[in-house]
Amino acid sequence: MLSKKEFDAFRKEAELALTELAKKYNVNVEAGKIKYTSDSFNLDLKVTKKEVNGKSFEQSEFEKYCVLYGFQPEDYNKTFTTSGRKFKLIGFKTSARTMPVLAQSEDGKNYKFGTDVKRLLSA
Repeated sequence: MLSKKEFDAFRKEAELALTELAKKYNVNVEAGKIKYTSDSFNLDLKVTKKEVNGKSFEQSEFEKYCVLYGFQPEDYNKTFTTSGRKFKLIGFKTSARTMPVLAQSEDGKNYKFGTDVKRLLSA
């Protein structure tokens, strides 16, 4: 079976290979977790619409769930700083109980936070 490094490379190549198909159907394709046994593996694919009612899929999902966590639709992409690092609010992980808020750092990595980050949001 493949090594972790090979699984990561396979995931990236699968996303790249699906780029034209994603363009054709106007969707986003993201390769997810790989589950494997000694002789096979499954790769999760997440396919989402690029736009919903004129907004990005991500913004639409944010707006759908924001009130559940005490945020407003206008909070999408607002920034906050914590531990000397700047983040922008991008969404929610609805299955997470303690850290459901998703934010992206300036280097593009996603992180989870508690709902208390709402007090850190800049206008």
